[in-house]
Amino acid sequence: MVALSAAAGLLVGVRSVVAVELPGVRGLLRLPALPREAMGIAWTPRVVWPDQIQDAALDRIGGLIAAVLLAAASVALLNALVLLLEASVSRRREIALRAAVGAGPRALVALLLHDVRRLVATALSLGVLLGIAAGGALRAAWPGVTERADAVASAGTIVPALLLLGALAAGIYVRTGLVVGRRTPLAGLLSAGGRATPDRGEAFVRRALSAVQMGVAGAVALGTLALARLPATPEAFHPAAAETVAVDVRAPSGGGGAAWTDLLTRLAAVPGLEAESLSTPGALVGLGVRDYATAQCGACIRGTLPMPFWGARAEHHAVGPGFFEAVGMRIISGRGFTATDAPGAKPVAVVNRTFANTSFENGDPLGHLVRLGAGMYDWYEVVGVVEDLDIPVVGGDDLARPAVWVNALQRDVDHGDVLLRGSDEAVRTATAVLSAAGYRPGRPRTLSEERRRAAAPLRWAGRLAALLGLLTLGLAMHGGHATALQIGRRRARELALRRAIGATDRRLLVHTLAGSARAALWGGAFAVFFGSLLVALLRQAVGGVSALDPGAYAAVVTLLAGSAMLASARAVGEALAVEPAGVLE
Repeated sequence: MVALSAAAGLLVGVRSVVAVELPGVRGLLRLPALPREAMGIAWTPRVVWPDQIQDAALDRIGGLIAAVLLAAASVALLNALVLLLEASVSRRREIALRAAVGAGPRALVALLLHDVRRLVATALSLGVLLGIAAGGALRAAWPGVTERADAVASAGTIVPALLLLGALAAGIYVRTGLVVGRRTPLAGLLSAGGRATPDRGEAFVRRALSAVQMGVAGAVALGTLALARLPATPEAFHPAAAETVAVDVRAPSGGGGAAWTDLLTRLAAVPGLEAESLSTPGALVGLGVRDYATAQCGACIRGTLPMPFWGARAEHHAVGPGFFEAVGMRIISGRGFTATDAPGAKPVAVVNRTFANTSFENGDPLGHLVRLGAGMYDWYEVVGVVEDLDIPVVGGDDLARPAVWVNALQRDVDHGDVLLRGSDEAVRTATAVLSAAGYRPGRPRTLSEERRRAAAPLRWAGRLAALLGLLTLGLAMHGGHATALQIGRRRARELALRRAIGATDRRLLVHTLAGSARAALWGGAFAVFFGSLLVALLRQAVGGVSALDPGAYAAVVTLLAGSAMLASARAVGEALAVEPAGVLE
């Protein structure tokens, strides 16, 4: 009942979490979209905007969570089916006896259905309640906007799945019990003697099923543990950067570089305001317009060919003077933007360390040119190199991506964040200045708050994955323990015969545990192999997922194998507590 309830609950939980048909989960997983930027650059047809990057990443996270839920449900379902198979096979003596005294197939089916229907009905009912509660809790914990689930659509999806699950469980129990019981010769069950050990094929199937059960459950548990290691908190800030406040603004019509320059000049006159700058949406969390940039590489050689120009897909941002200091980004070489980089002056750009190391000769881009987008003459001179901005954020990559910053004062930016640092009174006065200038300011938020909000979906997914990992591991240990216990109990006759011919209790224990250890080794190998594949897929699908260390693999395999070995030892103990004559007579 535990396994069936878990399977039903996880199926209901999947439908409760996902408000629309898989894999489109944007309706549920939606944070405030990062708006598109103009920046006055002629983008290529393959440009990807920040809100599109975030939407795609949210879809991947939602699909992964649903897949992990379904995988955990499959582990629970596999446990239930294995235990039902064992339970039905254990009744073959009774079924054979009833068939011998005249019971027909219909009567035998009715007998088996009577036994299993209460189990299935109770398990599914309990599972539905657990699934609805768990799904509601997960939806409530989601940090963004969620859509109300359609009860009719949910019922239309879940009810058939639960009916199919119940029919599958009952069908396997009835079919196996009926076939095995009617095919078993009654004389062999009632006469003395007979086989003391199970048939080789039957023993192989049981141990193979146990190994597959352990491998599938272990792989799912390893995948959820890897997903649970998603970064939970943003990187530490420089003390001054942590106090920076961002205010979302939209420029009035007719704005541009000159308008932003005038605004920053007015803000600089606010008493108590220590610093001010500007950035396009997404720059604070490392999400920008993703498009191609062409670097004047220099004397670069790729393979055997000289490559004076090198194209790279990079994140594009537009920021104002003082941005890097305001957000705590260290300038490695060269300089940042200054007031001399005014509208009409020579266009300049700053690149990150990854862009410098991968697209310029000897990793030194200073003085070289970079072209953005599809414009033939849209070239910028690189004047500085900054460190990579590695922030856990939805849409971020596992590895640092090339990034380029241009001066917002030299571009036609109509939407962005004004960065302010100073006393609370100074920030309120600056916000009033923005309103008076027609920039329609939003709610001020600190840099720490902005980055925590960007990482919130990753924390939600990580915590959910941790819970699912523990649940899957518990289900795997439960299933492995119960299966090994059933297999061990079926060897009671064999163990009694071995005791009767002189085998010691210790030898019987070692003999039984050796067989269980072989199945556990195969199951552990399957878990490590398929778990490694699953972790690799997760790392490609979601940025920030780190590889598991060998200790995690060893811990999962040890827990699963240990649970099965303990069950085998328990079965041996039960067999040894019975006198051989009571089993062999």
